[in-house]
Amino acid sequence: MKKFIIMSALGLATVAGLSSCSDFLDTDNKSTATPESQFNNVSGWNQQLNNAYFAMRNIYSSPLTFCQGTDLYTVGQGAAAPVLQSYQFSSDNEDVTNLYKNTYAAINYANCVLKYSKNDKLNDQARFVRDYCYYILTQQFGAVPYITEYIESARTDYPRTDLATVYTSVIDDLKEIIANGNLDAVSSAEDGRGRASIIAAKALLAKVYLAAGWDMQTSLTDAVNGTYTVNDPKGYFELAATTAAEVANSVPLTQSFDQKWDFDNNEAGNNPETLFAIQYDRNTSSDKVTGGHDQQHNFALYMGSNTLGVKGVKSTLCPTERVYYAYDKGDDRYEGTFMTTVYGYDGNADKWSTQGYWAYYNVKEADLKKMSIAFKYFPWYTEDSEIETYCTDHASQFVTKGMKSKTKVFKVAENSVCKAYTVDGAYDAKTSATYTQSFTSALQKIGCLPPVRKFDDKNTTSDCSQSGGDYRDVVVLNASEIYLVAAEAYLMMGDDANSLKYLNAVRTRSHASSLGSFSDYKRYDWALNDVGGYVSLGQTDSYGVTINKLDVILDERMRETLGEYYRWMDLRRTRQLVRYNVAYCGLTVANMTGGDGQIKWLRPIPENEIQINSGITAADQNPGFRTTSAGEGDGAE
Repeated sequence: MKKFIIMSALGLATVAGLSSCSDFLDTDNKSTATPESQFNNVSGWNQQLNNAYFAMRNIYSSPLTFCQGTDLYTVGQGAAAPVLQSYQFSSDNEDVTNLYKNTYAAINYANCVLKYSKNDKLNDQARFVRDYCYYILTQQFGAVPYITEYIESARTDYPRTDLATVYTSVIDDLKEIIANGNLDAVSSAEDGRGRASIIAAKALLAKVYLAAGWDMQTSLTDAVNGTYTVNDPKGYFELAATTAAEVANSVPLTQSFDQKWDFDNNEAGNNPETLFAIQYDRNTSSDKVTGGHDQQHNFALYMGSNTLGVKGVKSTLCPTERVYYAYDKGDDRYEGTFMTTVYGYDGNADKWSTQGYWAYYNVKEADLKKMSIAFKYFPWYTEDSEIETYCTDHASQFVTKGMKSKTKVFKVAENSVCKAYTVDGAYDAKTSATYTQSFTSALQKIGCLPPVRKFDDKNTTSDCSQSGGDYRDVVVLNASEIYLVAAEAYLMMGDDANSLKYLNAVRTRSHASSLGSFSDYKRYDWALNDVGGYVSLGQTDSYGVTINKLDVILDERMRETLGEYYRWMDLRRTRQLVRYNVAYCGLTVANMTGGDGQIKWLRPIPENEIQINSGITAADQNPGFRTTSAGEGDGAE
């Protein structure tokens, strides 16, 4: 089959698959096949649409550009300091470059469908994929080339389109998709919510409206303090609020947080809160062991070799201390987010799924109560007397003869002593003393912190270590996150009542306290006034952050969406990126400032794009990554 090769700078795709580097700009005819002959019927159009959906997997192949460089994640035991976390990276950074080219690859597949397909439903699905990709590009890179033609030549002149035009084009496209009515109201359970639907298009439209409101209708006044001026409290913010509210009102949060992320609930495609997901299927994969994706292997501290029966994790995106302190007693999201009990494993590979980490998912609750325990984690608010009672009641499960790990019981809090036990189940005072738990020291020890479990695939095999093996669909649009979009948009309009309405819907679903006003909000700060205490609206926490209403919403996003691919874009969008990194990550403004004297508010346009794309020059590079200070601006337009 002919390879219709395209511009390498945009990282676009061939009609049959992703091009190799050696094929870039090569337009020689490799066979007698043509696009017209390949894409002249529904089967061919469906094939290329499937390629577009499939290509979206590569956008999320690495979580680093979505998560590092924020207040929620840090590095743990044995992990090297990441350049994205410290902002010491350049325009040839591999993760940034891959995100850029992979997103444009999906766009080109979608544009191919739109060029050849005569099926309205398939075309609107392709437009949704393209719109979603441009949403990601604008949030990461600002203004980008807006391309709606299928590229099958060596053309290399694609200038950046001003941000206002990109937003307007995506918004108009999504509005038309919704108005057309060609898509299903809700993506079907049979496809696992992995196809575009009307409600997914509305959810995406709400997010684009919100982003456009921040980028086009606010002005930054102080980067360090995260202050800004709202130039139009209606406009895009009002459109974001009403659109998000329409989605939220049609999807009530009737299931528990744990049910929302339950493996079987999502595997069956029956989860009403999943509005759009990127699909995976172990049964049709050629590599059932290490294929799939890595989402379950992130967001955790290294727990030891997987030969010990634990989940393999990378330690490059460990939740920070403030994450573990974010949940109050009674909030179901702590147990729903973290794996708090890991059972013993005797090393028998045949028992991999029914012992160790995965026993939680594959063993009946009555039988779990009889199994030995390797790790037990308690949240910060647990009284020591409660832990003592637990240890007494579960003493028989601390006998670990024949198991790969001895029992350790951790309280995830500063200055707590974690309890260790011998194989006979006796308290080991000497070993326990070595586990005095300051958070900094905990990050350097194996297994001291509970891992995020929201993305676990219970069918993971023992052959999978720190990558692959996760075949759960990657949820990228979900209902509760859209509730928080509504809360944020209403706040920007000055409508506290409606903002709290949607914020409280998320909180009360998980049994967190309902807020009568933003002044009712409080968050525990372990170091406040050196003794610990709650910080409320208008008060300053131990990190030097004075809590405002926007912080309340960002805190809620932290609890509700931990481990999802939002945080860096959230902080950039809301203009809190510098404020949060300086306060919570120990960075300075200088760390986040480039050689041109500008703050790195956006990811750099990849160097390869500037070199090959004649429509973009070095002067078009985003602030913070320019070689000179010429043409200073916000990089958005």
